[in-house]
This record gives sequence, C-alpha cells and structure tokens, in this order.
Amino acid sequence: MLQTHLLAFGITHLTDARYFAAWEADYLCFPIGPEGLSLDYFVAIREWVEGPTCVVEWRRSAGEMLSPEALKGHNITHLLLDYDIDPTDWTAAGLEVIRRIPVAGYHSTEDVAERVKSTTGTVLLDFTDGGIVYDDLAEGSPFTIGELQQVLGDRPAYLHIDLATEDAEAAAAVFHGLALRGSSEEKVGYKSFDDLDDLLEALEG
Repeated sequence: MLQTHLLAFGITHLTDARYFAAWEADYLCFPIGPEGLSLDYFVAIREWVEGPTCVVEWRRSAGEMLSPEALKGHNITHLLLDYDIDPTDWTAAGLEVIRRIPVAGYHSTEDVAERVKSTTGTVLLDFTDGGIVYDDLAEGSPFTIGELQQVLGDRPAYLHIDLATEDAEAAAAVFHGLALRGSSEEKVGYKSFDDLDDLLEALEG
C-alpha cells in the first residue's frame, strides 16, 4: 500500500490502466478526443479495470466538449478539466470535476492561491507543465514547500512534478498525493514500467 494518494492521467491503453490500478490509484484519467480515446473505447477499457475511479480527461484542444447528458448516459461520474474550462454545466448536472492547474516558474503563491480558491474539490497541480522539479520547491523556487502547503490547506491536491526516488518519501509526507502520466506502449500489450517501479516502490508503506 502506498504512503500517499495516486492519480494517473493521460492514459490511452489498457496496459497503463491495469498497472496503475494494481498500485491502487484513486483515479485513472483517460483523455477523450483526437489526441486520446473515443468515448466508446474509454467505456470498453473501463470494464477491464477494477478499483480506481475512471475519469474522462478533457482538454480544450479536443474540440467540442461532451454534454453532461452524453457523459451520464455512459455512467461517467468524474471529469478532469483544464483550469480555463468553465465546469458549471457539468457540476450542475452532478458530475464531480477535478481541475488541472498549470504552475510555471513565474507564478507566485498568490497566483496559485487565487486559482485554487476559485475552484472546489480535488485539484491536480501540474508543475511539469511549467518545467518545475521537486528540487526547485525544496530550494524555495518559485516558492517553498511550506508556502505551498499553506495555500493548499486540507484541499485534496495531486502534484504532477518530476521527483527523484530518494525524495519520494519526503514528498509523500507533506502532500496529499502525486499525479503520474501514462505513456504509449512500446508495442501492443507491452510496456516497460521500470522508471515508475522504483518511484512507487519507494512510496510503499
């Protein structure tokens, strides 16, 4: 069992989905649209995965958003949306929305606090999108770990950040959870997880 919570996103095949499910991830997020899966393929993969909540991941580049009715018609209960997409229609329909908030080196704690406070529920803070690694936070750039903790409070927040294996336990001790991104298979049905195995094994209790 991991010492922290886990969210996996960018999943486009069953191999990744089963891998993260075996590590007891809270959420498995599957991008829908031209750069990801069709809705029908998402539904098919979901039937082969037990444990985590399966989430539709939607980026603005995917085009027109699926309606709440279309999602609920497929028994979809959760969405991962970029920060700049208004979630009102989907939250009003009873869907749970996770917000992906990009964090760049020029952002201050006030910037992050403003974005976090303007949302409700679970968030994914994407530091990798802004080129920030865990060592940067440990050294106080663009802000300290303590300052980030104050901003987040008790908010369920998953950090997507480049993290060395030796820092994994320290990160798990101070943040709610980590977000890891899926990647393509080396060939159908096969992928090496050596890079993730070391990190996740370091997080085992």
